[in-house]
Amino acid sequence: MHSELVSEEVLQQMLKDMGPEILPMLIDNYLEESNTRLAAIYQAMDEGDYKTLEFESHTLGSTALALGNIPLGQLARKIEGLCLQNQAQATIELKQELLDIAQPSLTAIQQRLTQGFTSL
Repeated sequence: MHSELVSEEVLQQMLKDMGPEILPMLIDNYLEESNTRLAAIYQAMDEGDYKTLEFESHTLGSTALALGNIPLGQLARKIEGLCLQNQAQATIELKQELLDIAQPSLTAIQQRLTQGFTSL
């Protein structure tokens, strides 16, 4: 399941680009920020605040994709796209899917972080 939620190829490219000192800090920041963003997304869904939902989904999608949480990033981008197409109500139908994938995705990248990264 870990390999389905975290792209090792993306992480290796980030490691090559950033180095083994920076990547763990980026992942730590991503994990902290993602939990905050997810809370905002769920609240925006519950309150029908589609402007916040669009913004938070866009940001989560970008960071998730950049750090290899591909399925989470794709789902966040799908939610953002629905908001941009004025189909915001359809985003509510994706809440359970987001609940199902978000925490396992963050856990998978956290587990990958604990394995450590070495220079290529």
